[in-house]
Amino acid sequence: MRLLAATILLFIGTLAIAHPTSYKGATGIMSYNTPTTNELLLTYSLSHRFALATTYLRDSSSEFYIPRANFLLARWNEHDSQANIYLSGGSGWEKFNNKTYSAHLAELIADWESRKYYVYLEHQYLRRNNIDNNLLATQDYNHSKARFGIAPFLAEFDELNVWAILQFDKHLNNTQIEATPFLRFYIRNVLWEIGAGFNGSFNFNFMIHL
Repeated sequence: MRLLAATILLFIGTLAIAHPTSYKGATGIMSYNTPTTNELLLTYSLSHRFALATTYLRDSSSEFYIPRANFLLARWNEHDSQANIYLSGGSGWEKFNNKTYSAHLAELIADWESRKYYVYLEHQYLRRNNIDNNLLATQDYNHSKARFGIAPFLAEFDELNVWAILQFDKHLNNTQIEATPFLRFYIRNVLWEIGAGFNGSFNFNFMIHL
């Protein structure tokens, strides 16, 4: 019974968090959108611990194209919860004003989840060699994110699941931390989120596993 519960949690959790790696042979499509940035992430899992991926990121008039590899470093399974640590890294290029520059990415993710609660922590670091785009204040591009979620009711995998989420972002070297409430919906292999910042900004995220 414990193994069955862990298996169900694994498949539901794959969507609830949109993990960097999934089950062997799975393809993931993830899109994150704010008024100032757009990110598209494509993943293909060679195993539950390793996935090949590519990232497209648009921010402050720069476009980044970065092939990467995602690794599951550690996982803890309990009968009603799961915790994970992931590491991702890659190298690609930044396009700005019809010129290209090299760029290197590293990302660390940790999460804990049950069917009712979850906590998600992420830090993304991008080393840029472009000194021409003064809209990005430094060559060291940092973005930290923390999310805390609760499901107001429990639903089955083939029913509509709803989550209430509060996300905190610290972007680049800004001292200000932005807070954004989200409503998350998912059913089977499709997940979407709608967020509205306290400053009136609109956010939309979309994820699917094939």
